[in-house]
Amino acid sequence: MSTVGRAVTVMVGAAALGLMGVLLGAWWAPFVAGIAAGILIPRGRWAVLAGAIAGLVAWGGPLEYAQIQFGLARTAISLAAIMGFTGAATIPIALTLLVGVLLGFSGAWFGAVARSFYPAGRSRAISSPRSGEVRRGELETVPPRAAGRTGGVS
Repeated sequence: MSTVGRAVTVMVGAAALGLMGVLLGAWWAPFVAGIAAGILIPRGRWAVLAGAIAGLVAWGGPLEYAQIQFGLARTAISLAAIMGFTGAATIPIALTLLVGVLLGFSGAWFGAVARSFYPAGRSRAISSPRSGEVRRGELETVPPRAAGRTGGVS
């Protein structure tokens, strides 16, 4: 799968995860969905974009539903007046959506940074006790205990 296809697939999954969490009352769910996107998408730029879009969908979906179902114009105008923006109903809506975008963005950034600490395909070098040579890709093994010794107090 290409990077773009994987990014779109993970973004849709992250948006669904974030939306489900927000609908269940977890306002911070886009952050967790963003972490998942940041870990699963190999390129950081795509991961952060996917996290931001997932956050926008997760907070924008319930907001749109509330607007269609109940109408948020009066509430938004009242909130804007409290904030000092008389008659500007779009400012509280825009700030609400910005919070969702920033939650997804910061979660994806955190996930991408966490992923960079454990890069894929990195093997640990192990030195051989006999020859002193370094071999890559082998697992470190613990030698079996000597016969008759328990390693503890007898």
